[in-house]
Amino acid sequence: MEDRSEVKKKVKRIKNLPTLPGIVQKISRMVENPDTSSADVGRLISQDQVISARVLRMANSAFFGFSRRISSITQALVVLGFDVVKGLVLTTSVFDMMKKGMVGLWEHSVGCAAASGVIAARLGRPDAEEVLVAGLLHDLGKVVLNLQLPEESARVQEVAAAKGITFYEAENKVLDFNHGDVGLWLAEHWNLPDALAEPMRYHHRPELARNAVQQTAIVHLANIVVRAMGFGFSGDRLVPPLSPRAWEELGLSTDDFDGILAEVEPKLLNLSDYT
Repeated sequence: MEDRSEVKKKVKRIKNLPTLPGIVQKISRMVENPDTSSADVGRLISQDQVISARVLRMANSAFFGFSRRISSITQALVVLGFDVVKGLVLTTSVFDMMKKGMVGLWEHSVGCAAASGVIAARLGRPDAEEVLVAGLLHDLGKVVLNLQLPEESARVQEVAAAKGITFYEAENKVLDFNHGDVGLWLAEHWNLPDALAEPMRYHHRPELARNAVQQTAIVHLANIVVRAMGFGFSGDRLVPPLSPRAWEELGLSTDDFDGILAEVEPKLLNLSDYT
């Protein structure tokens, strides 16, 4: 194994981080323009038949549970909002890599997205769909580590198994940083908003979030719920500890939590098309 500081330097020197598809870069520029309409963005996304078909498939999935079918990208933009659709476009490209060799991680991410959406809706958040996307993206740092540092990632799994510690703890021991740090670098590379970037970085340490405090706490709890239910495989079989600060931030009762579990379980069962 290389010296930890050398591994960290190696990650920071990575030049071939996954880049946003050209279409997402165009969407980002369009969304920043106050004169842009949903129809304008819808026409742009619809130019790519593969991406638009995948976005519609996800928009009509068990994730969102809409009572009526979303039949066009423009309709998806109106119902879900620009940021959510942008996040769905993003995942269709990045998670293609994940699904080829990281099926368990993909399943975990899909499950965390579903649970994040349920918790956000239970709290009455108006941005529940965006929180769902944050749950979907939360472990992208692991994707980068698996693709760019496969030997080090394998060593992390070995240490986690041998010492009986979580993957997150093993990363800090082996690498001197963790997938949350890599997630932040990726979010900065893609110019993602804090509502997505902070859950990516701090879902194991939600008390450190500053600008997306409740969103990060939601993804933190969703991650624990999905791990406890055994849906997917995020790198180890241990369930990470619940942050008391995050639980306090969410203000949930025991009855609320029981209701969340009851709502999440059937959603996980209905996500087979995405795993």
